[in-house]
Amino acid sequence: MVAKNGLSRFFNKVITGLHYDLKKALNIYITVLMIVPIAYFAYIALALTMNSTGLEVYFKKSPITTVMFIVSLMDLIVAYVLAFRKKVLLSNRLTLVVIFGILTIIQLLVGNMISVILGLIVLYLSKSIEISTKQHVDRQSLAVLVCSVPIYLICTWLLLTIGLK
Repeated sequence: MVAKNGLSRFFNKVITGLHYDLKKALNIYITVLMIVPIAYFAYIALALTMNSTGLEVYFKKSPITTVMFIVSLMDLIVAYVLAFRKKVLLSNRLTLVVIFGILTIIQLLVGNMISVILGLIVLYLSKSIEISTKQHVDRQSLAVLVCSVPIYLICTWLLLTIGLK
């Protein structure tokens, strides 16, 4: 109980200091999921130019780069879907908690710490949505997880396998 209250106080201080509300936190999460992969793609393009190599050769040299490229592509797809399902997420607490609970765990597994922190903030702010007895998890929003979670898990397994060599 003490840890929960301490964590709750910490999130209250952070959120009040940043002047966040749920809509702003959700928009920032989606923006980060879109911008970080674009920055990563720009980094790869710069590295390819500086090394005067092709993409295939570059990926063969660094398998972690290949896996993170796949993770970045998945992040873009998830951000795209979340952007279009934002209205549902802001009105349905159950859907928001399920989607962001799973996304936060998955982002933690692949090492996207910024997304983990923002996901926790979104989950914390989800308490501002009133719960109705007729809320169900939105199937269209859940479909993106059904498709993306296995890919994220494979990427996590690959990162662990590569990292342990």
